[in-house]
Amino acid sequence: MLTQDAVLVLNKPKNMSSFLAVKLVKKILGAGKAGHMGTLDPLADGVLVIGLNKATKLFDKFLNSDKEYISIFKFGVETDSLDLDGEIIRTDNKVVSEEELKNVLKTFIGKQQQLPPVYSAKKINGKRACDMAREGKEVVLQPKEIEIYNLELLEKLEENAFKVKISCSSGTYVRAIVRDVAERLSTCGMTHAITRTKCGVLCIENSYTLEDLRAGNYKLIDINELTKE
Repeated sequence: MLTQDAVLVLNKPKNMSSFLAVKLVKKILGAGKAGHMGTLDPLADGVLVIGLNKATKLFDKFLNSDKEYISIFKFGVETDSLDLDGEIIRTDNKVVSEEELKNVLKTFIGKQQQLPPVYSAKKINGKRACDMAREGKEVVLQPKEIEIYNLELLEKLEENAFKVKISCSSGTYVRAIVRDVAERLSTCGMTHAITRTKCGVLCIENSYTLEDLRAGNYKLIDINELTKE
């Protein structure tokens, strides 16, 4: 049984909830207690910081850390969940150019009010918004102040599909960024992929897959290393 109070940087696979990822890590490592430090959408992959044993008390430290993502923005189609998991609710035939997108991305740098996606883990009277939406109930969310530090267009993948690097504050929804960027471009949009590449100082280059854990090929970060001033 693992008794060390430590943090694991997991490279969470796609199509897996953060809850299930934590459950598997806890079982594989034999930890007495485990918890993630900020959820990652089931369809997203990448950095999921997991506290083991007493390291779970570092929850606020990582939950409030800045984040970095690489996402594929797809314009001309929108789903109710703003990703590939939802039902198509809108299409548009506008073709977005690289130059046009670059110019609009610049306008999103800085502090702003962001409306979370309806399909999110935000709670309304103790119930998750996404669960209410799936039940067909009305979901009314309030905007929240977030900050976007940088939006960098990495490459055009195909017509209306672009890879974008995002540096932002905690609490920022990538799916909401795509929605809002599309609106400013006078079209609609959604994300086709989201990879979290950094959470605070912890990055994907130093993360481990579930296969690594099962093979014993991993290194934990002791709680004392993360609590040093």
